[in-house]
Amino acid sequence: MENIEAYLEELMGEYPICEYAFGTVDQIPFSDKVFMICETDCKRYGHCWACPPNAGTIQDNIARIGGYSRFLVFSTVWEVSDAFNFDACLFVRKEHEALTREFREKLLAHYGLKKESLEENAAPPIYCLSAGCSVCEECACPEEPCRHPEDRLMSMESHGILIMKLVEDLGLTYAYDGTTVVYFSAILF
Repeated sequence: MENIEAYLEELMGEYPICEYAFGTVDQIPFSDKVFMICETDCKRYGHCWACPPNAGTIQDNIARIGGYSRFLVFSTVWEVSDAFNFDACLFVRKEHEALTREFREKLLAHYGLKKESLEENAAPPIYCLSAGCSVCEECACPEEPCRHPEDRLMSMESHGILIMKLVEDLGLTYAYDGTTVVYFSAILF
């Protein structure tokens, strides 16, 4: 995977990506308190295979990230009528997730990788995290297994990442105004 950063920058030119930054995995701030925030503040907690606590233990997921050396974080920005309206934000999050899945598909195709093999591989060469899966209208969790594990994007929170601290440390914008929502994705390589 020579010169992956150059290819990632080229690929980002095809998408409405607002900002991005590269870094090394030792720059990523982690906290086991992220799961507590998810549990108290997110209605997806316990009801999504890509989110805590169903996405693996925080220790295992932090260790998984430690198997990579570098990362790319990028953002997309969306206009909504009210940034505090969960349904409006959910609608544009689906747009961000679709963009991230398509971005991942092109990246995998460029390197001759198949998404199906990523699910089977404990340490795939490329690992993508985002704002949480939105493939299905309603997740099968916890009653049934994931219907589309090869399409699922795990949330950054499920890996204990302090997203706001990370993007602040990287100099990226995470707050705009009451009619704008920003979402982040990370590609580890």
